[in-house]
Amino acid sequence: MIVTGEAEYLAECFLPDVQEADLRALDARAEASAVALAAAGRRVRYLGSLLLREDEVVLCLFAGERDAVDEAARMAEVPFERIVETARSPWASHHNDTRGPDR
Repeated sequence: MIVTGEAEYLAECFLPDVQEADLRALDARAEASAVALAAAGRRVRYLGSLLLREDEVVLCLFAGERDAVDEAARMAEVPFERIVETARSPWASHHNDTRGPDR
């Protein structure tokens, strides 16, 4: 697990038939709400999202304080089922890929 000094949280959303335009709009709303809360002194950042097409699931990643993450997601109307704290694997940061940039 990588320790970054701030907690990261994942908002899990079930979004049937989600399109890329919907995802871009969701990302824009989440980013705007996090920026607005941060400007007001809250500790929250929006880190982006992942779309799991086959599962019709979108995972929105935030960093900061849990209550500020929850507020940012609600302000952005992120249709989450739950928000859970995450941890990252250290493998990627230590992996030495020798295949070059075009892998």
